[in-house]
Amino acid sequence: MQTLEDEAVTIAIKRVLVAVDLSDHSAATAAYAAGLARNFGASLTVVHVYEPVPVCEYANETTFTLLEEERGKLKKLLEELTLKVRTPGLVCEPAFLVGNPVQQIIRFACDIQADLIVTASHHRTFLGRLLNLDKAPQIMHRAPCPVLVYHEKKARAFQFETGASL
Repeated sequence: MQTLEDEAVTIAIKRVLVAVDLSDHSAATAAYAAGLARNFGASLTVVHVYEPVPVCEYANETTFTLLEEERGKLKKLLEELTLKVRTPGLVCEPAFLVGNPVQQIIRFACDIQADLIVTASHHRTFLGRLLNLDKAPQIMHRAPCPVLVYHEKKARAFQFETGASL
């Protein structure tokens, strides 16, 4: 009978993808992913997916200008977040994608051959699950690689209760 010790398990993580929604929680999620990437000597790609709002046929030039301004602001926020978590020795790049967040994250993870996806879970309530607001479970079920779901509040509570540093 073989034991786990007989099986040599090598975990090689070379590419980490962190999916962020650019909310307040994103900085902590990206920082956590950056720490993982540094520990494994991996590169980090910080990904945000812009999901365009459907525009009705009566939209005017002002509507399109406002949408483009919003897109530009989000792209700038992504670049700033990427700069914030980049440290010497860590290859860290932003990726701004457009479309359905789950589909784009999965496609991009396949394209870059990601070894790990890090994301956050925000809508853990029944209503959030009912309305499909939380993308983390959808990403987990469709991902081509392992997915780590980061919970900032739980991590802080653990530190406070145990005195351990994560």
